[in-house]
Amino acid sequence: MQANMTPFLRFLGAPMVQYAIPVYQRTYAWDRKDCQVLWDDVIRAGRNDRPHFIGSILHVPQGESAITSMKKHLVIDGQQRLTTLSLLLEAFAEYLEEDESRGDFLTDIKVPSIRNTYLFNDTDYAGNSRYKLVLSQGDTETLFSIVGQAPLPEGASKRLVDNLEYFRQRVAGKAFDPKVLWAGLQHLQVIDTQLKADVDDAQLIFESMNSKGRPLTPTDLIRNYVLMSLPEKEQTALYEKLWKPLEDVFKGQPKPDEEFNAFVWYWLWIMVPERKPVESEAYEEFKLYKQDEFGGTTEELLTDLLAYAQRYARLFFGKDPDKELAEAFCRVDSLGVRPVRPLMMVLYERYDSDALSKEGFLELCETLESFLFRRAVCGRLTTGLNHFFAGVYRELGKQGDIVTYVKAMLLIHEYSMTAYFPTDEDFKEHLVSRDCYNRFSRRGFLLERLENSCHLKQPIAVGPELQIEHIMPQSIDESDDWKAALGEEWEVLHDQYCNTLGNLTITGYNPELSNKSFKEKLEDPVAGFAHSPYSLNDYVREQESWGVREIEERASILADKAAAIWKYPQVDKAVVESLKPKKGSDGQTIWTIEERHPWIAEGGICRPLFEAIEQSISEHHPDWEQYITKYYVGYRTGGKKLRIAMMPRIGGGGRIALCLTKSVDDLVDPKGLCVDKRPTKGIGPGCPTFVNFANTSALDDIMALVDQC
Repeated sequence: MQANMTPFLRFLGAPMVQYAIPVYQRTYAWDRKDCQVLWDDVIRAGRNDRPHFIGSILHVPQGESAITSMKKHLVIDGQQRLTTLSLLLEAFAEYLEEDESRGDFLTDIKVPSIRNTYLFNDTDYAGNSRYKLVLSQGDTETLFSIVGQAPLPEGASKRLVDNLEYFRQRVAGKAFDPKVLWAGLQHLQVIDTQLKADVDDAQLIFESMNSKGRPLTPTDLIRNYVLMSLPEKEQTALYEKLWKPLEDVFKGQPKPDEEFNAFVWYWLWIMVPERKPVESEAYEEFKLYKQDEFGGTTEELLTDLLAYAQRYARLFFGKDPDKELAEAFCRVDSLGVRPVRPLMMVLYERYDSDALSKEGFLELCETLESFLFRRAVCGRLTTGLNHFFAGVYRELGKQGDIVTYVKAMLLIHEYSMTAYFPTDEDFKEHLVSRDCYNRFSRRGFLLERLENSCHLKQPIAVGPELQIEHIMPQSIDESDDWKAALGEEWEVLHDQYCNTLGNLTITGYNPELSNKSFKEKLEDPVAGFAHSPYSLNDYVREQESWGVREIEERASILADKAAAIWKYPQVDKAVVESLKPKKGSDGQTIWTIEERHPWIAEGGICRPLFEAIEQSISEHHPDWEQYITKYYVGYRTGGKKLRIAMMPRIGGGGRIALCLTKSVDDLVDPKGLCVDKRPTKGIGPGCPTFVNFANTSALDDIMALVDQC
């Protein structure tokens, strides 16, 4: 086996070599999104004038034709890239052949030679030998028709046709620069892995590369992406100083790679909440953030990541050295509502910065625990909390009284809204009536907290040694005593009350008590409730019988106790009202720059940039109306038609993310400022193009793009 790094065009253009996909390989499978990623990589390589590695191509020679001297190689791995790049080259060749003067920049090859070198072996050959690439199964005739510029066969491969059309649209765009594309193609690098026929086991090697080998984890992908482009000396220094400590944070966790991926996802929610990052795409989202949003150095990025990772470990891995804080964090996290994690991370950052005291942090942990637990009791879903919490923490940096602000924000939603904070009345009503055993995963947490509120210095834990006990047993079919205690409607009442809070307690003698009568459960000399040391049994030991009245009365007592543990925050109503979104006469929310976008308000880090572009827009487009939303400042005409949107960014000393409503295909962009955001469903209000405005010296170039919108 020989493996060498080689330019892709040299590999594909090797004379008298034909690459064939074996019949057992799957058909062509890449879609538009894959093509978009590849196109962006090629264009980026061309603009940056730097090599770009696109993977390995594994192939094995199958001998040569005695008639044509054609060397045929079977492609074991890499057909998707080979095929897609062939489609891109076909679209590029068509573009140049339409007007050969478009290829005047070419110095090392003539326009006709692009097709003859990379798509054909020799146009004089007939049959399959003339084609550079032969696909498998039903794709062969379609590709032959495409590169041979012949009519498509009946039942042509839709993937091939659609992806070719995508590339045709890209080269037809106003912003397309053929010189940049050609430079990018020349910079593509592959590992050319050629096996030896009858020596190397192609199938075994393929399985090792694709199945048996451990796939790259999010940790691997992000590490490689961040460090690979740096000089070796800098790679080593940053790895030792920042990356290795970052990885070490997650070592020892049950699933370290999954936890790291989750951490990156939460961190991205903190950095760019308006983009609504998707957890399963954390790596892709991270790349987009670094490319389009960050603006700082790699060292600054890793420093920030490490600081947040260390806070993450203190919050959620039990690593905080302060016992009180560690216990408070554990209680919040044990409720299993992961959308609260980014908010906790930002609060810890405020605590680290001395903007939040330890007492304030503890108070907010208590409030968040109450918020989450009350919602769980009332059956409230966690759907939408990511967005709600993002609206809380994105404003923390400008709050003087963080404790009051967070408490007030948790109260701005009413009963019918996403983040409703259940009142005492609502909480207690649900707590006494709901099934707290079979349909409540926090039952142990509930009883532990109720019990431990009476002896904070010696907490107990529900588990193997201390179990949940039904005072009235779960099964009373064979017990005349329990049937008599409930009366004629015993079946209905048993079903209604058996699993409610008023009938649940804790004991170390669950098997011993089992289905005994209440009198036996009460008076047993060892296991009886009368001798129990636990406060949850205080009411029980005073009763002579046990039925509906006792269950309801005890439930009411415990509900009052629960409302005192998981308190409803007391905040001045005027403060809460001031934070609620204001409504205009049309019912739409009214936002202000000072309220939602402080970085472009007076004194904000992005203010000079905002003033510069605001002034230019007013001069160039006096009919454009400025308006403000929760996540961006926009310009529109006719009250509806969006022209551009702007989102301030503080990374790199302050920047503005410009969201343009036209695609890169329709924009004349000689400086290469535009970034295509269509693969990620747009930026801001769904705009297809992003432009980074970081310096007023670029204002003329920026406005040249804005004017086209």
